Amino acid sequence: MALRDRLAAYLLLLTSAIVGVSHGCLIPFVMRGTWFSFEQGSNTITDIDDTYMTNHGTCVAIKVYRNDYKALLFKQNDCYYCVRFRIRTVNVLQKSATGCNTYRDSKPSLEDVCSELDKDTRLVTMFNENYRPKNCRSAIEGVWHFAYQNRFSFTGECNHPEAKIRSCQEPGNQFLIANQKFNLTFKKCDGIKESFEGTKEFSCLGDWFVGKNHFFAAANTKESRKDEKYRCFVRNRDDDLYMGHSITPECSVLKTPENSPFRFRMTPVKQETVTPGCLLPKNFTGDWVNTAHTEADVMINQTHIIETTYPDIGRYRRTIYVCREQKDNRYMMARLNIDGCQKDYVCFEFVPRHHNIIRFRKGLEMIREDFSTVCSYIQFKSDREWNYDLMLARDPVPVKCPIAGKFNFTQKGEVQFETRVLGGVTKTPWDDIQCKENISDLSVCDKDQKEIWIDAHYCITVDAYGRHMDIYSKR
Repeated sequence: MALRDRLAAYLLLLTSAIVGVSHGCLIPFVMRGTWFSFEQGSNTITDIDDTYMTNHGTCVAIKVYRNDYKALLFKQNDCYYCVRFRIRTVNVLQKSATGCNTYRDSKPSLEDVCSELDKDTRLVTMFNENYRPKNCRSAIEGVWHFAYQNRFSFTGECNHPEAKIRSCQEPGNQFLIANQKFNLTFKKCDGIKESFEGTKEFSCLGDWFVGKNHFFAAANTKESRKDEKYRCFVRNRDDDLYMGHSITPECSVLKTPENSPFRFRMTPVKQETVTPGCLLPKNFTGDWVNTAHTEADVMINQTHIIETTYPDIGRYRRTIYVCREQKDNRYMMARLNIDGCQKDYVCFEFVPRHHNIIRFRKGLEMIREDFSTVCSYIQFKSDREWNYDLMLARDPVPVKCPIAGKFNFTQKGEVQFETRVLGGVTKTPWDDIQCKENISDLSVCDKDQKEIWIDAHYCITVDAYGRHMDIYSKR
């Protein structure tokens, strides 16, 4: 009988999700439990079971907007309450609610009561007291140095070289809890008496996105005071070098990372040190541009390749490769990841340098340090066609062109070459000069035969004396 009653209740809930509103309300399982919140400056405990919510009474109707967004109508004595819930994670709810509404002459609908709810009402964050820690990787991953500022304690920024955030996964660890925590190590700064020293350990409670803001909640594992235990963090997917942190158990106070009550300015740190085991070709040493990876800056010395990418203005990502083993033209490199936690191994196959060009193929990343596995030819995903990527010298040295003379050319294709004049404000700076004929021109005419001049619309113009006239310099 109990199983049949439970099945009937779930069918009723499913029906409510299909038609929108259900009378005879059954509160979803994910919302049940004992929840802590900080409301109007006071610690609040709320119990929710299958039909009842503390201080709100019994659920009489439910409307499902989405799986993570629901509105519930509660009745306690003569009071009706509308509560809208946003289910952020299994450990975090956010709610907005009306006060007590009374209706003397009629029985109100959920829409009637919820119409009294102001859409701009500040969301109250509720934390599950019996929380289940979540893996931290989706929220924060890596080792970071940070400088911090508490806007309610001091106006400066405390920047100590040993202040670090550490959130690293341990693959294969039999203790799952090890991957569900991260540490904040604070250091006291000279001249800022409000700064402090100590380590905080947080359990991750899950994360969610609102627009481009990435929120996640955490519980301080060493704190017994409930108003100090739960905290919210915010990052931005377009600028993840800043992170905001609440100083109360509330998420709604966080708008952007830069304007949060507690702000971190973070720099990724490489945690591991790998000893080189082989040498790269000597003529590879220098600065290069990797055309296969968003024109990344590459610095190569005899043992290391350091690649820096720029996903946006003011942001960078740096990956370090250390030469571990070499056979023929294949090099197994240890890769120190962008966020500094783990290292893995990847194989590069290099073609001998040709003038200002290095041709290479890069294999798949592997967790094992085994040359026969990492540098197996099957790891290079180019099938039968051995396609090579290019690195170009940052400061190329000119070489002699294989052709010389003046040539006309024709163009085919969607994106054709267009002449650009350095310093010109338009494609053709001198609009007052009439060209009798335009031709395409490719010229290699200098003495050393090291420069190519290309003009897709070369203007043949002469002055009154029949002499050629340079329209670009007006000579």
